[in-house]
Amino acid sequence: MSLKRGGIELSQEQADIVDSVMQPDSITVVSAGAGSGKTRTMVASVLHLVSEKNVSIDDFALITFTNKATDEMRERLESGVLERIEEAEKAGDWDQLSRWFEQKERIASTFIGTIHRFCAMLLRNFGYTELIAHESEIIMASHYFQAALKDTMNEGLEDSTTNILFDTEQVHWAPHVMAERLKSWYEYIRGRGRSITEVASETLRQNENDDNQKYRNAVATMLEKLENNYRELKREKGGVDTNDLLHKCAALVEQHKNQIGPLVASRFRYLFVDEFQDTDELQMNIIQSLAPRLKHVLVVGDRKQAIYGFRGADHSVIRKIAELNNKTPLSLSASRRPTEPLHKAQSVLFDNMGLRYEFLQEKLTQPDDAHVPKDSLVPFQYEHVKTFKDRQGPIIERMVGKIREYVGQRIHDRHKGIRQVEYRDICVLFRSNYQLQSYHSLIPSDIPVVTDTGGGFFRKPEIVACYHMLQAILKYPDDVSLDLALGTPFLPFNAPNSIYRNDGTNLVLRDWFEDEDDCKEWLKGIRNIRKRMKVDLVPQLLTNMYEFTRVREYYGKMGNLQAVANLEKLVMWSRELMNTEALTLQHFFDRLQVALLTGMEMDEADTGMEDTKPNSVRFSTVHSAKGLEYPIVILPDIGRRLLNDEQMPTFFEIPGWGLDLELPGGQGCSSSFNEWVDHYRQNMLEEEARIFYVAVTRAEHVICMIGHGYDKPNPIGDENWSWKDEVLHAGDSLKGLGKKIVKID
Repeated sequence: MSLKRGGIELSQEQADIVDSVMQPDSITVVSAGAGSGKTRTMVASVLHLVSEKNVSIDDFALITFTNKATDEMRERLESGVLERIEEAEKAGDWDQLSRWFEQKERIASTFIGTIHRFCAMLLRNFGYTELIAHESEIIMASHYFQAALKDTMNEGLEDSTTNILFDTEQVHWAPHVMAERLKSWYEYIRGRGRSITEVASETLRQNENDDNQKYRNAVATMLEKLENNYRELKREKGGVDTNDLLHKCAALVEQHKNQIGPLVASRFRYLFVDEFQDTDELQMNIIQSLAPRLKHVLVVGDRKQAIYGFRGADHSVIRKIAELNNKTPLSLSASRRPTEPLHKAQSVLFDNMGLRYEFLQEKLTQPDDAHVPKDSLVPFQYEHVKTFKDRQGPIIERMVGKIREYVGQRIHDRHKGIRQVEYRDICVLFRSNYQLQSYHSLIPSDIPVVTDTGGGFFRKPEIVACYHMLQAILKYPDDVSLDLALGTPFLPFNAPNSIYRNDGTNLVLRDWFEDEDDCKEWLKGIRNIRKRMKVDLVPQLLTNMYEFTRVREYYGKMGNLQAVANLEKLVMWSRELMNTEALTLQHFFDRLQVALLTGMEMDEADTGMEDTKPNSVRFSTVHSAKGLEYPIVILPDIGRRLLNDEQMPTFFEIPGWGLDLELPGGQGCSSSFNEWVDHYRQNMLEEEARIFYVAVTRAEHVICMIGHGYDKPNPIGDENWSWKDEVLHAGDSLKGLGKKIVKID
């Protein structure tokens, strides 16, 4: 049955969630399966509240996990508002037309971003209660941390309790390796939301009185020294780092809830959180502290897709927040992503895996109108390569053969009907970036491939060119900055060579630029922005720059619609920054500079036009593909052993116990070290099962997996366990679906 909420067609499950958000209860918790339409449901909830209540779009704070998800949420919201405008126009309802036009304008001021951006905004606006100045820098340059680390190494060498770590006859590492390990351990502990001081105290209280205790104490002391040095440096520089954001924000909303709660509620009435399973307990506490003051909080997650445990994410937060609020999570289980036969095969696989992993006992269902394709493609395939050593070559050969086999076959597209498979329909998923790059380098040149490792936005030529143009404007009439911008699409002129001569006859570059007739409009534009940059908002200034430089027209004529979309995304990014700070053009330029220099990760804009996407096979990691879907997915090398000894950690931080570790040379292990290793192995198998689940559920039409080695499954829990074993253990049940649905070679 189909229902409408906010003008959007929904299933009964989805409509029940929207109706729950409309109620006066303070929180709704949703357990949403892969492909069940959670983003659609969240957008429908926003639009329905705007339609039925005295609410505006910018009364919402919409928290997402990644920048890619932020873009999708904003695009879906804009699309929904535009559809409401079209409906009002057709109906001749001028009151509604005016109302929705107003909402369209308000989208620019709606907070849609990550939890870190949300916390940054709270600290900017209310952080004075935590002794954080409004002008505090949120992004700390890495050299500040390196300076603190250098001081810590010098202090450690002079300290009798820590200088044993510098005895290379006992601990087999060079000083630079020791520094790298300390940095990694420090970031790991803080990334899990733990206090360095607390962890150090727990370690010093262990009192096992073994020979290795002094090494654990020494590492704990070094980490505490690093924490103290870094904290003092941040205090001197007036800044906080990304971990401080969460800790200080949590302290802010908890310790000053009676003051902060009403202030936040005066800005936001509703708080929606997507991908809640990828948060941690600290972030959950922030949401929980704010909930009583808001009209409603909606949290949506799927513990089966919790694949960020290595960052400290806690998949149990969905259950915890439901229990804290005495709520039963609503279910969003009907997946419209896979075809009916593919869903049958996936269900058999996941049912078998559910015998080993409790979280997979939550089943995905399908709607009554699930797509039943009328083509000959086998939805679930496992290809076995009979090789044991040097497996990469044979697996690539089989993978290339499958790609060639698929391209040109007929596929029954649920939207377009029968058509031919194209390269762009195929996505090959890898477990790591290293594996992706390794395979990519060996693919035949006649197969077009694009890689999607995410985060390339700030490396795009149009963004770099925009940076140079902004620099030229801000520093005008500086010749060096002007020279860097010349020749880019923003300033498409080349000065005569005579200007650069050093013979006493050369003109100053600025003089040539101001006297050149072709440059008059650009000169006028630069002067106008310099005149307006203390008055106008940054998004308006960027748009004005695009207009007088005609840069969008340039890329449009070149057919580079991706560049046009990226430039618009840069404007959107400036709007998001405005949500967290008082942004001037100079401040925006500084942020852009940091993003370029540090390699900040952000995905390119989605053009929303299939024809603009290259007709190429997509190579992606499973983590980068999360939230996406493809007609055909290939998973190579699923026989890869999951429990490699070289991947076993040598450092543990155990709440209530402190540090345990094995240093190069074997020192540091407590009597419980092997217990921590065994526990990690079990957790790792569960984490790998979640990642495998995410990979398999990216497919809409076909999933094809390629394994190697023995064609019989390993015993459950065997040290050679792999994703291949998950498939082969379900082999008999899968084959029972018939050869039209399952093919296992």
